[in-house]
Amino acid sequence: MNLIVLAGGRSERMGRSKCRMELSGRPLFEYPLLALRGLYSRCVVVESEGSTNSCGVPCTLVQDRIAGAGPLGGVYSGLTASDSWLNFIIAADMPFASPQLAGAMKAYALANKLDIVYPNIDGLLEPLFAVYSQRVVGIARAVLDAGRRSVRELFASTRLSVGVVDRRFVMRYDKKLMSFFNVNTPDDLIMATLMMHAIEKSLQEERV
Repeated sequence: MNLIVLAGGRSERMGRSKCRMELSGRPLFEYPLLALRGLYSRCVVVESEGSTNSCGVPCTLVQDRIAGAGPLGGVYSGLTASDSWLNFIIAADMPFASPQLAGAMKAYALANKLDIVYPNIDGLLEPLFAVYSQRVVGIARAVLDAGRRSVRELFASTRLSVGVVDRRFVMRYDKKLMSFFNVNTPDDLIMATLMMHAIEKSLQEERV
């Protein structure tokens, strides 16, 4: 399985490029790469032109193939650049991704021969913390060519086998649902910094 990090989105609520921001001294978009590094063979980071600096973690940087196509365009671009049938796609602004949850979703996809597996937490869908197969590429392109930009369009396709994991499934591996914390605003960045410091302090205390 490859990891695809979508780092090309707009940051209107943040007021600046999230991909150029740092969290506890590290570029924000590198956190998913580090958190999930035990799960993937290769990492692809999809960016807008000039949106990211060089990556401090081994990865392949590619640009959005279709400018302004939103997250669906990022999904399409990332899958096109990937050489793996199965891929885990995550947004660049999700620093607390659970490798246990991502690994369980991968296993679920493989066991049930699914093209997509995404979380649905009481009606809140998480399409950018999900498993996608290469079969999605052609469907995504057709949706984009039709002028639509929502990743959720893929979930309704009769040509794809789609699976959903619910709150109960997710909380077996991520009890606090930390995987879905997004850094969307300056206040979110402050909160993420405090959370990161708390995690680091807890780890230090465990070592003592």
